[in-house]
Amino acid sequence: MRNRWITTLFAFLVVIIFATACTSGTPTTTPASTIALDGATLVQERCSICHPVARIESTKYPSAEWQTIVDLMISRGAKLSSEEKTVVVSYLAANFGK
Repeated sequence: MRNRWITTLFAFLVVIIFATACTSGTPTTTPASTIALDGATLVQERCSICHPVARIESTKYPSAEWQTIVDLMISRGAKLSSEEKTVVVSYLAANFGK
């Protein structure tokens, strides 16, 4: 009985250690320097986490307003580097601008 309890405890600890190692906080995204920056891809990957792409595509704003909106989304947690932000704003203004 005691050996069974020790074996179960050991197995449980191994599972916890493995799970912790797998979620160590290491980012799983590809660094921007290794991928071509594409506005449509960035909008799909970063913006559609909170918004359906159809919602984004159904709006029409001038470039300055897209800039303000993207800045607001970044302040609310959107993950975009300054270079990515420029690409996204340009894409949105070119495709969904007034």
